[in-house]
Amino acid sequence: MEMVALRSQEGVDFVVPAEEARVSMFLRRRMELDRENYIVPADGDETKYTHILLRSIRADVLPKVLHYCKRHAIATDDDRDLGDWDAEFVGSVDLDTLYDLILASEKLEVRGLLGLACRALAGKIKGKSPRETCHILDVRGVFDDANHDLKLVEKALAALNIVRCQDFTQYEPKLNAFKCSRYHNFENLAFFDFDKESSFQRGPPLHKLPSPESIQRYCLNVISVKARESDVGYPISVFGTVIARDYVDYRCVYLFRRERDDPQLISSPDDMLSLVDPCRALVPIDNVYFETDLKIKCDGGADRVFSKGITEFNWVCIPTYKQTMAVSVYSFLSDMEFLCALVHEPVEATIAINVLKGPCNISRVAASAPGNFKDHVVLYESAGSPTVVGDGDSIPLTRSVVAISLDQKLALFLVGGDACEHLALTLGHSDQVLIRKMGCAVLEM
Repeated sequence: MEMVALRSQEGVDFVVPAEEARVSMFLRRRMELDRENYIVPADGDETKYTHILLRSIRADVLPKVLHYCKRHAIATDDDRDLGDWDAEFVGSVDLDTLYDLILASEKLEVRGLLGLACRALAGKIKGKSPRETCHILDVRGVFDDANHDLKLVEKALAALNIVRCQDFTQYEPKLNAFKCSRYHNFENLAFFDFDKESSFQRGPPLHKLPSPESIQRYCLNVISVKARESDVGYPISVFGTVIARDYVDYRCVYLFRRERDDPQLISSPDDMLSLVDPCRALVPIDNVYFETDLKIKCDGGADRVFSKGITEFNWVCIPTYKQTMAVSVYSFLSDMEFLCALVHEPVEATIAINVLKGPCNISRVAASAPGNFKDHVVLYESAGSPTVVGDGDSIPLTRSVVAISLDQKLALFLVGGDACEHLALTLGHSDQVLIRKMGCAVLEM
């Protein structure tokens, strides 16, 4: 029987069967990468092998993890007693030990034990507020000034952080690995509300700014989000959410939000998701993170996960000769591409288009910086035939807000029912209302 030697944080040695150690993905990789170095030879000669060092796992915790590995190494697919054994294993330990099991199994990548221990701890605090959670787990000093055991608090918060991460960690078939699908770069996520929307609002009118220095140096325009690849082909009916987070507060800034009964039809890799106006600008002083949680409606009424993952935009990676960069979320059934533009000294342009005299047939409205239509933002696009807008009504823009540099104007493009019927105009900072004709219609912008 092959054996492998492990050494704990304190230098205590454990020699265990290699088959049991392989339940840990961390130990499995170490043995596969350097088998001759880590497998104990038959003669036990210590000069012929090396211990696998486990510097973060104590000697009193490691045997408990190995006990779990031993039981699961011999388990079969039809082992009916395994579930009861697991329940008794985590049910018989105190909170301190449960924290240890979570931390150790996360380091050793014992997926089964990690999920088991996280579910046990999550079950104790399900539906509880952060303050109630601290009370139940006897974690003092977080919301009060009570005396507390610092090591216990740190251990409890570290365990809670892992429990939270497990909530949005799943097996990613495209990558053949377990991946986090939400932002998790905080030092500790124990009490972070992932679903809270950003409370910051857009800034005041330009003429009310106290000084030009009040303008942010940069912001980000999300030009488009496209399903560049679909493992199920096209067309597809997509629903769910796409959000962004930045250093301002790391709260949700929604870019796309559709319910199951209102999906968007995507017919080709070039079709864009119908984005909505963000509640505020995205500020890329640090990375900007994009999270997708999209599903598709399939024949028979079933839903499938289409995209569930995270990517980040770092503006320093943009080539000096460009203003745009694409980043992707490659997950599940798709490759979602985010095309983003960096805007220097940005100000907000809010657009509305009213029909003073109609009817007006409208197929598409887009905005860009003058001379850069390639990186335009789609404000409205009709589904199929042109939309007819009557007297006194407004064109139903899906996006009405774009960022433009302080020293630039905004180019606006409207396409009517006939592709030959269009209107192009340029708006400056001082242009409040413009009236133009497009075909037989009179429009106010």
